[in-house]
Amino acid sequence: MKNLKLKPLNLLYNVLVFAVLFAFMQINLLYAVPAGLITGFALGFCKPKLVALFMAVQVEIWEKDIESNLKQDNMFLSTFKQAEKANIQGRTVHIPQAGKGGNVVKNRTQLPAEVKRRTDTVVSYQINEFTSDPMLITNAEDAELSYDKRSDVLEDERRNLAEDVAEDVLQSIVHAQVGVSADLPASSIIVTSGADVQATAMDATGTRKAYALGNLQTARTFFIKQKMWTEGRMFALLSAEAAAQIFPADSLIAATYMASVSEAERRAGVMYKAYGFTIMVRSTVYTLTGAGAFKPFGAEGAATDCEGIVFYNGNAVEFAMGDVEFFANEKEATFYGDVYSFLVRCGARARRAAYEGILIFKQGA
Repeated sequence: MKNLKLKPLNLLYNVLVFAVLFAFMQINLLYAVPAGLITGFALGFCKPKLVALFMAVQVEIWEKDIESNLKQDNMFLSTFKQAEKANIQGRTVHIPQAGKGGNVVKNRTQLPAEVKRRTDTVVSYQINEFTSDPMLITNAEDAELSYDKRSDVLEDERRNLAEDVAEDVLQSIVHAQVGVSADLPASSIIVTSGADVQATAMDATGTRKAYALGNLQTARTFFIKQKMWTEGRMFALLSAEAAAQIFPADSLIAATYMASVSEAERRAGVMYKAYGFTIMVRSTVYTLTGAGAFKPFGAEGAATDCEGIVFYNGNAVEFAMGDVEFFANEKEATFYGDVYSFLVRCGARARRAAYEGILIFKQGA
């Protein structure tokens, strides 16, 4: 029989379970600590079947942890319009598109007025399934290692899953996967024209035109003319290189834009606020070919590739989070250990058929 070790993480889970239970029952949360510790020690002497019943609660905690940290690791996902889970039934989500409305006539003289009917359409996007490879923790590893390999492996897999989901979402808002398969129109891609800098896309060579602070003013004007400016809902996602070029460390103006971010916003992933945009940064955003086509994440780099960054109206993009599952096959007889894996169902899309509310800046060659 496998020995049950009193690992700090397991004891913490017990305390969290009792904290949730006591909060629901309106019992002082301070009692959750001794209750969790006592049951944690007691479970060490229980039969495996009884422990298995308690472990099911820990599986649920892992599922909630995956869902909450998916957005925490990629905070830009929280700025999207969130699809209601009740509407995510199958593999496809539909977004209604309002057709052309009727005309407004001043001092109408022709009666009866002509009756018109609005014809609505829909755009759709697919709910994709992301699964991690099953990971084995052998009995020997669990018993002999000085660190908690189980927690380390699961946390690493969760981060990898979150990264893959985020990259797929970024691709989904510039390319339709269902219905009319069309990329973001060329009119929504602006080429930078700053000073020459070293190319920063993977495997790219030569120089590219730098990003500049003026790009933010250009983006603001673009959205206002497009009638897609919504105060408080405008965002930008910059690559690390773009952020360094637009907001250099030795710039007093950059320091001002950084200082305008509150501590709560900073914890939420916001780096700067400027020209009405709330600005976040991640390692990379987009890679485009020299001709301006979006390259899938993980695609082989080319000498002519260019970086891209995105500005968007949060109301113009949608993210749907479906099922989240944590699978655990403990004491797997054929592997002499425990096997774990994750599953997440989610999807995203520009909410308008013509991609209004989204703007890409591509490095000029």
